[in-house]
Amino acid sequence: MKRHKIFAILLVMLGLPSWGQDGHSIPAAPIGPELPYTEVLTPPTPVNLVQLPLTFASDGERSNILSGSIQVGSGYNDNALVTPTDHIGNVSTLIVPRIEIRQNRERWSLDLAYSPGVTTNQNLSEQNQFAHNLSVSTNYRLSPHVSLQVRDNFAKTNNLFSGLFGSTAGPGPLQQSNSSVITPLADSRSNNAGLGLTYQFSASSLVGVSGNYYFVNYGEVAGTPGISGFIDSRSASAATFYAHRFSNRHWVGATYNFQQLMFDPGGRTTIHRALGFYSLVLGTHMTLSLWAGPQYSTTYVSSILIPQLGAGSTLTLPSQWTPAGGVMYSWGGSRTGLHVGYSRLISDGSGVAEAVNSQQVDAEIRQRLAARWTAITGVAYARNNPLHRLSTTAPLRSLRGNAGIEYRLTDNLGMGFSYERQQQQYEYPLLPSATANQNRVWFSLSYGFARPLGR
Repeated sequence: MKRHKIFAILLVMLGLPSWGQDGHSIPAAPIGPELPYTEVLTPPTPVNLVQLPLTFASDGERSNILSGSIQVGSGYNDNALVTPTDHIGNVSTLIVPRIEIRQNRERWSLDLAYSPGVTTNQNLSEQNQFAHNLSVSTNYRLSPHVSLQVRDNFAKTNNLFSGLFGSTAGPGPLQQSNSSVITPLADSRSNNAGLGLTYQFSASSLVGVSGNYYFVNYGEVAGTPGISGFIDSRSASAATFYAHRFSNRHWVGATYNFQQLMFDPGGRTTIHRALGFYSLVLGTHMTLSLWAGPQYSTTYVSSILIPQLGAGSTLTLPSQWTPAGGVMYSWGGSRTGLHVGYSRLISDGSGVAEAVNSQQVDAEIRQRLAARWTAITGVAYARNNPLHRLSTTAPLRSLRGNAGIEYRLTDNLGMGFSYERQQQQYEYPLLPSATANQNRVWFSLSYGFARPLGR
């Protein structure tokens, strides 16, 4: 609570400056004396604190606008607790209103969105809850060449409709928590906040520093009152980067990142990364980014995991050098949106393990079939290998695939139907592997509006 108060005070002091989702740039009007260069550069994807959702180019940029919506959905899950056997089916409903404000001014821009929600469950009534989702991204030009960026994403929910309703700008690829594990129906609270400062010292070069903090805390699992069964995690990181643009579309640069992962129960892992990156930007709707380099990690295990150490003792496990890298491609055409990504990083274990070597690949396609029809399909595969094999850890594989259709009944009223298949497997070295499957179907109705805000 204290940290959120500090964040709110910072916003007030800055006069609610912000970094909008559309274009991520501040108007290039000069501030003060005329300058030899006035174009304001935006950090490329590998070092940008904000990642945009997939959109169509034909949607155009939307700023200085107030929008709102309400969605009502119902879905069926044939294995709500994600167990290998004795599956429990569950019918759930969700009501989600949403409001969003986007504004651009000469020195600042703002994107603020809030979605409360109410969920009810037929067979797991103990998991009925009020959900919340708040996101804000801000950018403020402190001077003609210096920009301050602030971002925060907060969510209180369970995994019932995770990723099914709406989409907002989220953390960049190097600031995200691990969300690849398919968890049972359980409450969770998460927050991911970032602060960045960039200095443009020439017409084509940037340097910057940033800090990022996130936590993911879990409540009780449905059907097991008072028992979490998950590992809470926290991450604090700091980074610096240099980026240079040439030919107005190519970026090259390097970044150094220090991160500390902390777990409850458990220990902590410190990580040092040095990455080189390349980014190609074609217009405002296509980006290709690559990054790669070494990462060095050290893990400290507490006596909670190894009782033989004695109360209050800590064991330092052997340090490791491992590769890190990733690639991300996004394209927003007039009728087609495409995103493909791959990443390899040391990350948290998404609630079921401590630090892991995580490899993830995902792809999403949105296709506008007609003026009112849109098809969506996606797939994601992840491998999470524990950094150190302890008696309670095992490699985990997860696979997700989904497909859906949306139809606009009117300009304001829409409906959608979707299906998702999820599968994950724990690979224990001395025991039979445990595999759990889950099928989800859902239907939703939505109503939305948009109103311009005066400049």
